[in-house]
Amino acid sequence: MPLVKKTYRQIAKDILTQIAGGEVTEEHTYVKGKTSYNLSNTPVTEVKEIDGTSKGARKIFTKDTDYRLRGNSVEWLGGGGHPDEDTVFTVRYVFAGASGISDLNPGSVVRTIVEAISRDIEYLYLQMEQAYLSGFLDTASGDALDLVVSILGIKRKPPQPSSGYVTFGRGTEPEVLPISSEVHLYDGSPEYELKKPLVKEITKIEGTVKDSPVTFEKDIDYSLVGKKVRWLPEGKKPDPKTVFRVDYNAYREITIPKGTNVATFSPKPEEVRLFTIVEETLLALTREGKWEADAPVICTTPGRWGNVLGGTVTVMPQPIQGVEYVINKADITNGVESEGDSELKERARHALEFAGKATYSSLESAIRSVEGVRSLLIVDMPEGVPGIVTVIVDGGDMDKILRVIDETRAAGTKVEVVRPKIVYINVSLTLTLEKDASSAWAVTEVEKRIREYISSLEIGNDVLYSRIVESALSVRGVWDIVDLRIMAHKVDGEIVESEKENIEINNDERAEPRNINILFEIRE
Repeated sequence: MPLVKKTYRQIAKDILTQIAGGEVTEEHTYVKGKTSYNLSNTPVTEVKEIDGTSKGARKIFTKDTDYRLRGNSVEWLGGGGHPDEDTVFTVRYVFAGASGISDLNPGSVVRTIVEAISRDIEYLYLQMEQAYLSGFLDTASGDALDLVVSILGIKRKPPQPSSGYVTFGRGTEPEVLPISSEVHLYDGSPEYELKKPLVKEITKIEGTVKDSPVTFEKDIDYSLVGKKVRWLPEGKKPDPKTVFRVDYNAYREITIPKGTNVATFSPKPEEVRLFTIVEETLLALTREGKWEADAPVICTTPGRWGNVLGGTVTVMPQPIQGVEYVINKADITNGVESEGDSELKERARHALEFAGKATYSSLESAIRSVEGVRSLLIVDMPEGVPGIVTVIVDGGDMDKILRVIDETRAAGTKVEVVRPKIVYINVSLTLTLEKDASSAWAVTEVEKRIREYISSLEIGNDVLYSRIVESALSVRGVWDIVDLRIMAHKVDGEIVESEKENIEINNDERAEPRNINILFEIRE
């Protein structure tokens, strides 16, 4: 029987009625063979109405035909109608109070006490209702929902911190250190690796040729390839089983230690996003001639709090010797909040299908249960061959994904797992701003909202022109937008450009924002 919650006014009215006498409603359960039912409030002066369920339908019973009042009891008559067995019938009757209390007006002592008690009883009803609803999948939420789905062996996916890369670098060459007489044994190999990783130049190589001391010549006898000495085919070489000594200059190694913290800048400490380096790396000379190192980072706070735009991670709380700057060249926007109630409920509804191991929905539910999975798409018979299913999964640990697929797939079904192809989206537009608008804030906010929209797209979701327009116009101070262009760069090199149409994303692709170029003009 469902819980029937009573309101404050109903509770107060019922209590006052029972104190002073009057009309009240009372419920009883009809038991087969029992004809008489005592009423709680006495003395009863009149039964106004009895309604209940008879032959599966609601019915208002007839006085002196179906029932009669006998003393302070309702008696069901033979030959008349009566409620169905084990159903509830409601008696509305009038009784005369014997308390002698008659002043029930607002402000009276009795009414004030009753109203105070009724508030507490109403609060108790609310708590009982909440406890009742917390026991059902469709109405439970939060911690209560976690307890409900735990019966099915399901757990809520926790929040995932954002992760990406930051670039450490310096504008000048590191300090050069001379290395003298590094010894190597010549065994006929064409190349020999030097001990220091950042070799700038070789200054001298000495060895023995035909038992005579020789200083070998650069680019005639040997060359420097990376950090290796390569002996040239036409040049002189040391005698076999003899040593040669190498003098060279090497750059001082600048290491970015694992556990180093970097952060965004904000004058408010509570708004700073903190990231931690998760893998040690070394500054090296890039093809562009810069001394940089790309280090993987993870936000110290799980969830979307760590999602930041490119160029915002610029602070080293504890500077590293030899490093002059740090910056994230790309967005770090893959942090997600803990699984919401609606997603958790949907997974719970598929729990029985998951146990059956026979449907695509069970396969999808199993994969989505893996931490870090953002979205997925299941393609049946991708090449028209029965029994083959392709699953395109974005995020999550591949080993764990393969494990749950193997545990869930139907017998005789081959499941192929691939990652989505990333389509990089560039957007350029011009804002028309109100005269009193803050241009710097409006441009930053428009870029943020466009990036958030594109980053939220799942596998196969098109980039909608109207949603980009909506993202821009939703910012305070933006009056209009013009010259909106969307450009998509696909993996195969294809470039799709649109000024009015949506960008179509294939089922094996996912859109990701790259460059958002925004100009602005002030409305006249």
